[in-house]
Amino acid sequence: MSTKRFRLTKTAKIMIFVLIIALLGGGVFAGIKTGLIKIKDKTNKEVVTTDNKNDIEFDNGTTNNDLSATSNTDVLDDTINISLDEWIGWKSIIDANGGLTTQPDSIYGKLGIDVNINIINDATQSSNALIKGDLNAAGYTINRTAFLSSKFANANKEVIMPYITNYSNGGDGIIAKSNITTVKDLVGAKIGVPEFSEAQTLVVWFVNNSDLTQSEKEEIINNLILFATPDDAAKAFFAGQIEVAATWEPYLTQAQNMTDAHVLFSTTSSTNLVMDGILFDKNFADVHSDTVEKFIQGSLEANKLYDTEFNAIREVMPMFNTASDEDIIANCASAKLTTWKDNKDLLNGTAKTIYTDMCGVWTSIGEEVNISLLDTLFDDSYIQNISNNFSSTEVSNTETVRVTEDNKQTIVETEALLGGSASVTFVKNTAKFDDSASVLT
Repeated sequence: MSTKRFRLTKTAKIMIFVLIIALLGGGVFAGIKTGLIKIKDKTNKEVVTTDNKNDIEFDNGTTNNDLSATSNTDVLDDTINISLDEWIGWKSIIDANGGLTTQPDSIYGKLGIDVNINIINDATQSSNALIKGDLNAAGYTINRTAFLSSKFANANKEVIMPYITNYSNGGDGIIAKSNITTVKDLVGAKIGVPEFSEAQTLVVWFVNNSDLTQSEKEEIINNLILFATPDDAAKAFFAGQIEVAATWEPYLTQAQNMTDAHVLFSTTSSTNLVMDGILFDKNFADVHSDTVEKFIQGSLEANKLYDTEFNAIREVMPMFNTASDEDIIANCASAKLTTWKDNKDLLNGTAKTIYTDMCGVWTSIGEEVNISLLDTLFDDSYIQNISNNFSSTEVSNTETVRVTEDNKQTIVETEALLGGSASVTFVKNTAKFDDSASVLT
């Protein structure tokens, strides 16, 4: 990062000294927040990557805790500072932006907004920054939002999720040794989960919605072996240290290709269980509603680039730096992007159901949640305000899949995992299929 240097008179120096005293703690942060001062990593890319750190470290040696937060209303009307983790489902935002910062010829550039993307893999880190005001928005699953809800409430930070970007389509799941084939086989098994993760909620939801007895459910949940990350859980599984692991791709595929392991359950069978959305500081969104609407519009328009444009995501996300086009396309299959119509429906229905379900999951393992956030969290006014840009006959990507001869066996097997009966035990609106009991023969 280079700065211009000037030769100053004695009077000018005195004036600047006074200004520095008056603005101490605020001026530096304002530059970072508005994008005038760029955050860079060791490769000189304008990105913040954090993993198991307490603070965001800037290239001048300071941390976000050293900087004084300013009001979100101080941000330029057309600028959004956002954090995303390394998940393929955020690709439409990255494509709309043309990289970490908005490119003039990008979709966002043509819409007249600026988006500064920071890659932050630690949800504690990004939520701290959102609460403090360093960020205006952050990408989270609804599962994670439920977990963070009490944290936001305790900090008096109002948040909304006006946009669901994607849902996991087989990207998350539970792998197991080949002898574990039903939920009953989980009783007494060594089960590893990444703590406070979407994968942990997947296991707890799976167990809670089975026909196990309450004591069996509690035995499984209370004896889960906790790991730091989905990667750690998968590695312990393949090393023979545990019999079951909640994890994500590419470990699901790896287990599927082994003779002594398989995928016990994945989001292919219940796609809405893990949905991603953009959480905005409500005050920022209220003041800059036009910018938020253009942000959503641009991301939806960029859906067409999902499996054709790969340069931007390689620049933004380290995990894709050296990935081939084919590898990125394969990753795209594990997350399915939502449409405008999906958002119109999800924000008024399934998203609320999932939030309620996940609050129940976290509560069942002793975590505090703010269930009342449900009343204000999913705001569809921004989607409604851009309706003229999208067709009312647009096809939904999240429509319920009916039972057919082709998928009947998969549904039967999934039901068998949860119990021994032919009745569907998925919570309403959370499963990929519905009313299958009346169709199965």
